[in-house]
Amino acid sequence: MITTNLLEECLFFIFIYLLCFLGALSKDVVDTFLEKIEEILIIKIIISSLAVAILLYGFSDSLLDKFSLKPFITVCYTMGLVSFEVLVKYSNIKDIRDLVGQIYPLRLNKSKDKE
Repeated sequence: MITTNLLEECLFFIFIYLLCFLGALSKDVVDTFLEKIEEILIIKIIISSLAVAILLYGFSDSLLDKFSLKPFITVCYTMGLVSFEVLVKYSNIKDIRDLVGQIYPLRLNKSKDKE
């Protein structure tokens, strides 16, 4: 019985991963078609899909309690789109540092407004 449960969980994770992969792949194909990038970035697609699939799998119980299967499929696909865009846009330390620099002054200004 444990083997059946493990097999079901593995298949469920693969299902989530494939949906995320399709979302990331479709974003990359559109960017390639519109000539924003020169080639399909398969390694970034795989990494971003895996990262968001692990995240969604971790929250899948609570998400499926709130949504039915169809909205959950949409969330998986959309998260694949978003994760690829985030990974491509913030793919090096300088870009991440710039993002943090943009967020940190905003929080600093909010705390000054409260005083």
